Amino acid sequence: MAKQTNLHCSFCGKSRDEVKILIAGQEGHICENCVEHAQEIIVQELQKRHEIQTTQYRFNIRKPLEIKQFLDQYVIGQSDAKKILCKKSFFFHNE
Repeated sequence: MAKQTNLHCSFCGKSRDEVKILIAGQEGHICENCVEHAQEIIVQELQKRHEIQTTQYRFNIRKPLEIKQFLDQYVIGQSDAKKILCKKSFFFHNE
């Protein structure tokens, strides 16, 4: 007869009798408690990364009047088009 091994979570060491679900992997097992804990860690790490990315890539958007003054240096005429472009680009980046 084959020897029956006592299955346990490879992360926390709890036996199959101590947990509700024991998920089998290729070389180990994980219980539902460790899966939930891992999910919490993943969410926290992704939030940290998102916070880092948003602080690194903040744009310094100028006000529409400043944008128009800049465009006036390079674009002759087209006053209405410049005004519309300035307002649209300002509000687009500040949503």
